[in-house]
Amino acid sequence: MYAADLLSCCHKRRVPTAVLKLDFKKAFDSVEWSSLDAILQVRGFDTRWRNWISNILSSGKTAIMLNGVPGRWITCRRGLWQGDPLSPFLFIIVADVLQRLILQASTVGSLCHPVDSSLPCPVLQYADDTLILTKGNIQSMHILKKILDVLSLATGLTINFHKSTFIPMNVDDATTSAMATVLGCTVSSFPQTYLGLPLSPHKLKVSDYQPLLRGGSTGGARGD
Repeated sequence: MYAADLLSCCHKRRVPTAVLKLDFKKAFDSVEWSSLDAILQVRGFDTRWRNWISNILSSGKTAIMLNGVPGRWITCRRGLWQGDPLSPFLFIIVADVLQRLILQASTVGSLCHPVDSSLPCPVLQYADDTLILTKGNIQSMHILKKILDVLSLATGLTINFHKSTFIPMNVDDATTSAMATVLGCTVSSFPQTYLGLPLSPHKLKVSDYQPLLRGGSTGGARGD
């Protein structure tokens, strides 16, 4: 509802807005353990807790099943265990680095809210579902791309820009094309699926809900 209200506000006020829905490349599998430990330390987790997390992660092994027969065990070197109830919480701690970087950029005025320049750039995160709204101009895209590249280098969380979704609102075609080139994304349109539901600044039609009514999945698998 918050995401829908943000989009509706930007649409009604006709402010140039860039909406970016990020796709993390193999999100849970790409987290660097050293980065996770450093983040936990900065967040105030004590040595005992960090050692527990390190032991849990480093003891992980995986095998490839071929014709029902598992192959040799492979020792994991990074990533979080899929299906472990602790993994989403650890991922959120790492992904929150993106929030911090964008807040830092907002503090110095490099990125800001599309409607109110005195407010920080909105970032909505739920596990690896991330939605970012910022002013719809080329300079903002350069700053955002730099932040995402820094995030990747620092944590291992790589953005798949070819699968990420970029939607301009109230932006002319020439600026839209330049913004998409900076990000390396294709230009998309509403409605978009966010947290399993159709998202749009416009009134949704019954046909927009057909995937849900048919019982089909509207979102990608975790870790894709």
